[in-house]
Amino acid sequence: MFVFFISLFYGVLLFYSHTHFRAFTKLRGDCLAVQSSHVGEPARVGGVAVLLSLLTVAIIRIVFQEADQTLLLLLSALPVFIAGLAEDFGHRVSPRGRFLAAIVSAIAAVSLLGAWAPRSDIPYLDAAMSLPFVAITLTVLFSAGFCHAVNLIDGMNGLASVVVTVSALGCAAISARAGQTEITVFALLLVAGTIGFIPLNWPYAHLFLGDAGAYGLGHLLVWLPILLVWKIDTVAVPALMLVIFWPLADIVHTILRRLATKAAIMHPDRMHLHQKVRRMLDLAWFGYRGRQRSNPLTTLILLPSITAPVITGVVLWDRPAAAWCSLGAFMLAFSLSHPAAVKLARRFRK
Repeated sequence: MFVFFISLFYGVLLFYSHTHFRAFTKLRGDCLAVQSSHVGEPARVGGVAVLLSLLTVAIIRIVFQEADQTLLLLLSALPVFIAGLAEDFGHRVSPRGRFLAAIVSAIAAVSLLGAWAPRSDIPYLDAAMSLPFVAITLTVLFSAGFCHAVNLIDGMNGLASVVVTVSALGCAAISARAGQTEITVFALLLVAGTIGFIPLNWPYAHLFLGDAGAYGLGHLLVWLPILLVWKIDTVAVPALMLVIFWPLADIVHTILRRLATKAAIMHPDRMHLHQKVRRMLDLAWFGYRGRQRSNPLTTLILLPSITAPVITGVVLWDRPAAAWCSLGAFMLAFSLSHPAAVKLARRFRK
């Protein structure tokens, strides 16, 4: 509860003082972007509040001699957080630049924590991952890609923060079942800090998570399953992928879709599932100017689909074969949801 209130306090403080940042901020025009689904131009500093709350607790724990890996993990997030914050303040950092910053953060995490994903539960790939260089390279690329994936879903009020919260809860449940107290504590701290931001972002967006928040929280979240597979021999990798399913499914579908249409992979568009659901709601009920209602409602509608894979991953945490089957089923359902949303939108347009 302490982290929740600290995060909420920082968020409220940043909300009422964001006008003082104007001197450092360049006009972004986010509401005119092709992928825009929001109303107005709220300050993009919500992620700062969450990470500051976690940093505050980490320092307090050190003072009381309860030091763990929390501070090291937060320090490793610094490169991608800074790159995201520069983008939030209007000092343009390209998607490629932010991806490179995420790679630097992943390398920092490997160095500071002395951990990486040692296996994938895929036989031939696991043989290659027995070489540390291969395992570390794949871990770094996966970590950086996941950070970018969380940023891609940060398009609806509360969506990214809800995904981080639910996934972190899933990681906490698995680590608790496996007796990994340290990981459980950090996962719950991440849950509490993120929940503290949600009242400022849903249903109305007083603050945005921003690129600093999306990339920063994405980095912290993805290292929970990486640490779990590093420490627990019996945990199923596909179960952990189910726990962090939604960003993974979205980025895999996005990459395949853009490759199929020969579009630039890094170029933004409005073809993500959450954007299709919002447009469907506008066509069905709210109209072209109904984003203030359809935006938060989209997050609510997607909540069961976000939660179901996480629960499945927790239940199947030590059963890789069943987890792989479930992962494939959820990926299929996610893919089929895209044409279904488009079909419904076209029906309502008529």
